[in-house]
Amino acid sequence: MRAFHLTLTAIPLALALALSACGGGSDTDTAAVTPPSTTPPVTTPPVTTPPVTTPPATSSNDLASFAVAWASFQMLESVQALQLTAGGTGNCGAGGTTAYDAAKATQTLNRCKLNEMPYQLYSGTSTVKQLTANPDHTLVVAQLTAPAIDVLDTDGALEFKLVGGDINGTMQDNGSDDSYFYTSTQLQFRAGASTSYTISNAGSTSTVIAFAAGKPERSTNNLVYTVSNGKDSWQVSVMSPVHEAGDNRPDRGQLMITRLGATQALQAVLGSNGVTLSGGEQNQTQTYGWTDASLRAAIATATQ
Repeated sequence: MRAFHLTLTAIPLALALALSACGGGSDTDTAAVTPPSTTPPVTTPPVTTPPVTTPPATSSNDLASFAVAWASFQMLESVQALQLTAGGTGNCGAGGTTAYDAAKATQTLNRCKLNEMPYQLYSGTSTVKQLTANPDHTLVVAQLTAPAIDVLDTDGALEFKLVGGDINGTMQDNGSDDSYFYTSTQLQFRAGASTSYTISNAGSTSTVIAFAAGKPERSTNNLVYTVSNGKDSWQVSVMSPVHEAGDNRPDRGQLMITRLGATQALQAVLGSNGVTLSGGEQNQTQTYGWTDASLRAAIATATQ
């Protein structure tokens, strides 16, 4: 606020002395001289109202937590491809090849595109031990270690890499669907140029892939794991079966995501149009469409 400088009118001393010395009359006739009174103006400072700031409906931390959970969830789905191809040799069904070298206990995938997982291609190797498989490959029990797998989209662009870990599991073809069961102590993934994830203590007791109108539909239930990016860790649990009928577009399911150190879990309800986040570190609710720029940006950041 600008300051105002006030100036009082002063009575010169010489003038005062001259008036008291004027002749005539007694002391009682001398008029008293009173200096004029000057009242400084009253200045009222302006009233300043601070702007009202409304916090975002969902904190960026919660959206980032979901992005990590969803990215790691999709990475874990590569496990079923390794289970399905373990011990197999020949065409993959929808393109590419797989080959098993029993003497070296090595499985090799070459742009393998599976009927059950037609939205990705798999290339690389893994070690297959303790293999039990029947001739028609409808039952496969195996221990897989040292995976070095590139996961590509159908145009051949790299989506992420599986660069290490272990998988113990069973795949069973029931005629109308395939069932997958597995546990893993640890798996290492790399996404993009700089992001790495370690997924530990993962296990799924019931993942099923069935065909409807000739297209695969995946339902994942009873999956729990912990994922870390080296800075933070999250525990992810499937609370109701996550059903996917297309390329990374679930139409139902629910995840519970807890960042280690947070006081409240984040609930993510999945639908065909998007995801609704509630609870979390801000205890708020917000819905994002799968094509919303903010959600796409969060997932891109989680996989860059």
